[in-house]
Amino acid sequence: MSPNSTMAPGLLETTTEVTQVATKDLKNTLKPTGNTLNYVPGRTTVKKHDETYKYEDLRPRFPDITWPALTPVEYHDKGLLGDANFKNLLSSATDVFDYNPKVGTEIHGVDLANLTDLQKNDLARLIATRGVVFFRDQKNFGVDEQRALGKYFGELHSHATTAMPRREGLEDVHVVFTGENSPDLRALFTPTFLWHSDVSFIPIDSCTKKCC
Repeated sequence: MSPNSTMAPGLLETTTEVTQVATKDLKNTLKPTGNTLNYVPGRTTVKKHDETYKYEDLRPRFPDITWPALTPVEYHDKGLLGDANFKNLLSSATDVFDYNPKVGTEIHGVDLANLTDLQKNDLARLIATRGVVFFRDQKNFGVDEQRALGKYFGELHSHATTAMPRREGLEDVHVVFTGENSPDLRALFTPTFLWHSDVSFIPIDSCTKKCC
């Protein structure tokens, strides 16, 4: 691993013996009798968008731009300011539960677009504790509100090799988009390969033994 790379945790794949099936017969093999929805595991049909697609300004683009050389960024962990019992964040929650003992929590009733600083600190601490936190049914939480929330925790990262939105001023937004003409790459890569992070681009002299 290079000193300026970070790796995200991945799933461990187990080896299982399977009977070889011709590609043309795979769909019929996996599809149970009476499956009128034509469901095949891992092969969800990509939804096509017409000319009224309301997020046209967020479709991907690859502009020819350059940024100044990176410099060390001062960072302050907001989670250190959070309450140990997350009392501020959960004060308006209507439900909260863990997916399993080690990782994953879902919270209902919390409006991410209108968090106080105390609630944001609790959120940082909860994410550090649980790894990932889900908030469903968010209202008025578009890309601008998401960027504003992210900026509270630190400087936003501009990815150097992937797409950004068509709208100007969103160069620090990473676009993940599957459209009408996007190839289906799921058959070419394993799930553990598709879900990863290995681009940090931090200056080597700012990396300590603790993070490497």
